[in-house]
This record gives sequence, structure tokens and C-alpha cells, in this order.
Amino acid sequence: MATKYGFSDVREALVEDLNGAYPTKWDCFEAARVLGEAVFGSPKPHPNVVLNLFLEQNIKFALPFAAYRATLGGLPALVSDTPDTVLPRLPLASIIHGMGAMKQVTMLAAHSLVYLNDLGVCPDRTCILNVHVNPAGGRREALNKLFNVILSGSEGDVLSTPSLRPLACASCSTLLERVHLGFRKDFVWEGLPGLLGWGSWESV
Repeated sequence: MATKYGFSDVREALVEDLNGAYPTKWDCFEAARVLGEAVFGSPKPHPNVVLNLFLEQNIKFALPFAAYRATLGGLPALVSDTPDTVLPRLPLASIIHGMGAMKQVTMLAAHSLVYLNDLGVCPDRTCILNVHVNPAGGRREALNKLFNVILSGSEGDVLSTPSLRPLACASCSTLLERVHLGFRKDFVWEGLPGLLGWGSWESV
């Protein structure tokens, strides 16, 4: 309405309110108290509705994170055909392609984190890594459990921290979470706009 009736000051103020909930920098993402569609209050709008609004109003800076939020409901929510939730064909195709790319990147990162980091044997008997290389089967089973938790624990939210504490001790969890943080920041966040079809953070 602010756009339609030419209330530019009101529109600018509304767009400014979106900055924190749709961040373009990692530090802002980490510091945000409200993310995504929650900024609109209750009842929260469907992520697709928000993405359509941003596309229509050309709010470019918010598009990558809005698209990411739309992926969190999985394909059934993303391709919803209920009124107002249908996404334009080209953005939808880019987002679906991006979901596959993010899954592949996440799988490679989980593999690198667990199998290529030479995690060693933890002295804490409560830790899943308190198992020696021999017998190899026990070691492989422990690493596979860690891999599966890292890969699936976020349920599609690849920017979240996987919960490793039920399996690993505090020391090993902290180490793995620190490495995983670097992956989320340097690979997923920095590449998010490109993965979802919007170039780079600088271009939006």
C-alpha cells in the first residue's frame, strides 16, 4: 500500500525493519533476535507469501534469505498451490536447484568433518569417539553415527548448529561444532545467494 499510494518514507521505514530479520551478513544473522517471517507478527505468513511480496516489491537484499526460509518447509511447502503461495516458475526452479546443491555441499562437509579430520580416540568413556581404530567395525560405526547426526540433525536448516552432545563429550562436541561453524559461514552463507539464484551478496 505504501508503494501503491506513494508513501516513500513509510515504505523505507518498513523495508528498514526487515533488515534484521532478512540479514545479508553472517554477523547480523548470528545476532538476530527475530528471523524471517516471524518479523511480521502473528499469525506468521507462509514463507512463499513473503518471498512473493519481496519479488513484487523488488526488495532485493531480502530475497536470498527469504528464499532460504522458503526451503525449510521442504518441497511440499515450497511447491504449494494454495492461494498466494504459488511461486513464479523461474525463482521456484532456481530454489529447487539450490536445495539440491545445498544438500550436496552439506554432505561433502559432513564427510570431511567426520572422516577426514583424524578425530582420534577420546579418553572420555561417555563419548562416541572413545573407540579405537581396531576393531575397525566399531570405529566405523561410531563415525557413521556422527555423520548421520550432522547430516540430518538440522532437518534441512543447514545454517543451524548440529546437536552432537547426546553422542560426543563436551570437548569433542565443541571441536566439531567449531569446525562446522566455519563450514556454515564460509561455504553455505557466503554462497547462499548464488545457490538460490541471486548471484552474490554484493549484487543484491
